Amino acid sequence: MTKDSLPQQLPPVVRAADVRRPPAATFAAFTQQIGSWWPLPTHGLFGSESASVSFRDGLLVEQATDGREAVWAHVLEWNEPTMVSLAWHPGRERSEASQVDVSFEDHGESTRVVIEHRGWEAFGDDAASRRLGYVGPNAWGYVLDHFADVAEEREDAVDTAALENAYSLFYSEAAEGGFGPPPEGEWSAEQTLAHVALNDAAMLAVCQAIVHQNTTRFENEVCHDPQVLRAWIEASTDIPGLIERGRHVAALVGAALRRLSPEQLQTAVHCRLLHNGDVMVDRELPWFAVAVETQADMHLPAHVEQLQNLRA
Repeated sequence: MTKDSLPQQLPPVVRAADVRRPPAATFAAFTQQIGSWWPLPTHGLFGSESASVSFRDGLLVEQATDGREAVWAHVLEWNEPTMVSLAWHPGRERSEASQVDVSFEDHGESTRVVIEHRGWEAFGDDAASRRLGYVGPNAWGYVLDHFADVAEEREDAVDTAALENAYSLFYSEAAEGGFGPPPEGEWSAEQTLAHVALNDAAMLAVCQAIVHQNTTRFENEVCHDPQVLRAWIEASTDIPGLIERGRHVAALVGAALRRLSPEQLQTAVHCRLLHNGDVMVDRELPWFAVAVETQADMHLPAHVEQLQNLRA
């Protein structure tokens, strides 16, 4: 098989799904909420430590619970709400990219989402084996099934209004600025923002594990680690950058929670939670109580107060 003959011999892989939403809403669910539905435990690079994937600065980037990142794709075209085209190279250099086009076709009361994966000639003699990896039952069709699970909103979805309000209050407080240096041993405003976002990344990983029926734990030790916090702060540049990234992860948490059934929300998850180095919780709790109630009623309000105390 020669490289010149591959385009004629290897057709694109095409898969499609229909969802009951207009194209604009479907496009937004696919792009803005991709981190809430992409099957990361099976189709991610960080395995059980994978938290999210998102479009950022012309890239599609996977994020681990400790803030590590891996680039999956470069955006070639972004025509909202009809099409996104990607140079696709998860775990590889861009020079080894194939092309993935995602189109959103208006069918009146529904939208057909079509994924066309082509450009196998980029892989030379490995083209056939690379293409085969995207053909089977656990490839693009499987990914689209997970997308439809989010795009088709649940009638019994959990009410996240109180949680969303708590996030809004926290990030509005952060946007007010005017923070002074922290007392010795306390977090700065930047560290507080990084901690909340990384805690949310760990929550996303738990939501994914519940969907995939995997055993999971919720631990916050990583999002207290000074080096992990520092890396997240440096990647976000400044407080406005931290707020923007944090709001995005928070929105994914809401979408991921609304994806879960009432039964899934009651899944017992072993939680090991630290505060100032001390273990405060080390037992199983219903995920709803941790991810919705505790977040809205205790965790986020405590960090609002923390930011307020940092003002000169």
